[in-house]
Amino acid sequence: MVTSTGAGLSTRLRELRRAQRLSAARSAGSTRELVVVAFAVGATVLIGIAVLVALTLLTSDGGMTGLTAAVGAVWLAAHQVPVTVSEVTVGVLPLLPTIGIVAAVARVTARAASRRSRSDVTAVVLAAVAGPLVITVIALALVMDGSTVVTVGVPNVAVALGATIAVHGIGAGVGVLWARRSDPSAPRLREVLGAAPWAPTALRGAAIGLLALLSAGGLLVVGRLLWRWDALGDLVATGHGVVGGIGLTVLSILYLPNAIVGAAAVLVGAAAHVGPAGGDLFAATPGSLPPLPILAVVPTGAATLAPVVLVLTAVAAVVTAVRTPFRGLLPALRLAAAIGGLMAIAMVVLTWLAGGTLGEMGTAGATIPAAGLFTFGWWFLIGVVVALVRVALPSTRRELRRHAWDEDAVDDRDDETDAWDGQPDDLPADLPQDSPQIPADDSPTVDIDPDDAPRRAPAALVFADHDRDDDPWDDARRDDRWDDHRR
Repeated sequence: MVTSTGAGLSTRLRELRRAQRLSAARSAGSTRELVVVAFAVGATVLIGIAVLVALTLLTSDGGMTGLTAAVGAVWLAAHQVPVTVSEVTVGVLPLLPTIGIVAAVARVTARAASRRSRSDVTAVVLAAVAGPLVITVIALALVMDGSTVVTVGVPNVAVALGATIAVHGIGAGVGVLWARRSDPSAPRLREVLGAAPWAPTALRGAAIGLLALLSAGGLLVVGRLLWRWDALGDLVATGHGVVGGIGLTVLSILYLPNAIVGAAAVLVGAAAHVGPAGGDLFAATPGSLPPLPILAVVPTGAATLAPVVLVLTAVAAVVTAVRTPFRGLLPALRLAAAIGGLMAIAMVVLTWLAGGTLGEMGTAGATIPAAGLFTFGWWFLIGVVVALVRVALPSTRRELRRHAWDEDAVDDRDDETDAWDGQPDDLPADLPQDSPQIPADDSPTVDIDPDDAPRRAPAALVFADHDRDDDPWDDARRDDRWDDHRR
């Protein structure tokens, strides 16, 4: 007995030590994963920036002076923090690196959040934001230290920290939402925000419309670059050599999302400009431009067929309206207004991010209020027209009637169920309301002798937990079956 107790105690001690080792390993793995979430993306981006800056300085025969300050400034520029060089502030910063950082943070955060409980998601989001904040503080220190050697201005610290939090916070939020999209226990975002039931449909329609509008802007940019191929080649040649041409081409690719946003604003009717040069689809103002190949898309004169490209805007709006579910005229009008409003907000934010100050040339970008207002007008008006056309179609009317009939049938079934759930109203006055009605039985009554009444087994034998081999009732049943078989 003592040996058995000692063996059981040793077994429990081994299990306890094994559980402690597993807990320690899990905690260490969790800590390593949080470190990866905090610094993986930031360290990768910082190393890439350092390599690119070093190559640029070596190929320009400028030496390695100011390398650290340039690395810190480029890190801040990748987070949309305005950079000042030689007392010239550049606020029009390329969007492609920022989009890449957001996508990378979302991917890393989604991978970490998918393996954790809901209570640990907050730690993942905080780690994804805290690590880049540390790198931003280091970058600010590098710029401050290098400002005594090179002419690089120190940006606003609050703006730098806020931009870092915004970029990595958006990426972490997107990653968490993507990781929890199929979790049945996770609360819906609409329920958390207290939004209307049709809000997800409006948000989905706005995403489709924004994607369609930006795709149309991309087609316009590509078409303009092909149309002005000679001017594009002349701007690439201003690099004075193969290395300079490659550098200008890479810089133009980094500014490609900015050009697409500007083209989308022009498609809805707003005006875009780069310094003094620019215009809209109906007029253009010539002017001097920086030697950047992507700026070949800027119009230098009014084109006769330019308003024809408004067809792209109409097609994008029609695609959005057609892909929106139709549940009647009033819901369609409400969805059209909601989609137009969400798209207007998105275009205002994108236009603001894609533009900014351009040093001594003034500003660059599209007219922000016009971009938002005209986007709402396009998508709301076309949504109303498509809704009216749908109402006039016989097939749509039949579908709406069938849907109404289905809902009426469901309501009728619910009413019948509710009626059966309640108590009948025609109960006798002397019968309690919670007593069931038992119909009278007209069959004759038969008196049964108590000795002939069927006997039941004792309750202890029926419900007791005993061995079937010791059950006398089982033995009796087996004997009866054997007698029947012999007969």
